[in-house]
Amino acid sequence: MDLHQQFEIIRPYVDHEVKPAIDRLVSHPRFESVLKYLFEGADVQELTGKFKSIETVDQFQLFFSSYTVKTIVDKTSQGLTDQGMENLDPEKSYLFVANHRDIVLDAAIMQYLLHVHGHRTSQITFGENLMSEQLLLDMGKLNKMFTFYRGGTRIEQYRNAVINSAYINHVIKEKKESIWIAQRNGRTKDGDDKTQTGLIKMFTVGSEQVGDTLADLNIVPVTISYEIEPCDIQKVKELYIARREEYVKSPGEDYMNILAGITGEKGRIHYAFGTPLNDFIHSLTSQSLHANEIIDKIVDEIDRQIHQDYFLWPSNYLAFDLLHDTTENSDHYTEEEKVIYVETMNRKIAALEGFDAAELKEMYLRMYANPVVNRRALHPH
Repeated sequence: MDLHQQFEIIRPYVDHEVKPAIDRLVSHPRFESVLKYLFEGADVQELTGKFKSIETVDQFQLFFSSYTVKTIVDKTSQGLTDQGMENLDPEKSYLFVANHRDIVLDAAIMQYLLHVHGHRTSQITFGENLMSEQLLLDMGKLNKMFTFYRGGTRIEQYRNAVINSAYINHVIKEKKESIWIAQRNGRTKDGDDKTQTGLIKMFTVGSEQVGDTLADLNIVPVTISYEIEPCDIQKVKELYIARREEYVKSPGEDYMNILAGITGEKGRIHYAFGTPLNDFIHSLTSQSLHANEIIDKIVDEIDRQIHQDYFLWPSNYLAFDLLHDTTENSDHYTEEEKVIYVETMNRKIAALEGFDAAELKEMYLRMYANPVVNRRALHPH
């Protein structure tokens, strides 16, 4: 396998590829409507001209990505806060392992925060299923996204793991760039953020020194907390169907979920950058543990930080109390917030015709309640 050739296929665009990609974007039939939404009231022709003047990836991120994320946050949320940036060294490259709630915004908002705090933006993993449309492909690769392969036969899975692992190690250790990756395959749809063991194992493919390889990646857990879960009712619908039969996405469903995640109301948003795992991993390597034991403990530590750092909103406490028919968390929300939450939930559930409303309600509440459950598991009474 020629890894260099594979890297050329999956990598983001480089500067000399920016102009052709911009030309394709500008001529796309949906591009003007995107500009009108993001730059409300602005002169589209003037904006298009500025867009065409972009020549580098950094210019694209500065002009479009940073401005776009700020616009989306201002339009669709009640504020963005963050913590833990003091844990990071601007001169180092990191592997950010994050819980995953929204297809595009999770990583996009993190890039914005890195930029605001004077850090370099990172490369971003993007599933090959999302690279099927040229518009998304160009937008993604202009924004430092690289194609990440999952699934397939056992042989294909191993081949993909070799390519993914080699590329991630190459970017962090040789190119000295950071990477964002989700802790699991696909978005968390039930609010229960858990890291897939296979993901951490994948980082070490081909390595005999598992602990040292993982320590060199500078892994940092990142916790994303939305007050209003992006695409909450769409996720509930998918889980409901999946309980009964294999869920098959309809054509264009990913694109529609991306739009819904971008335009939907999010309430407040909080990002927490955790403690780098280097010291934790080094403490494991001194214990003569088996490679699988080291990986399992790293998975547990990522989950512990994410569950600890998850910012619990009134919506989370409300869901827990409604699900368990209790008022034990009533000091975390008001009666007015409860009324609004229940009305919103009922309206969303009512829009799904032909489904069992009681089951939908239970799944909806559990999605919001699980972060509370996970926090309590860390601190049992």
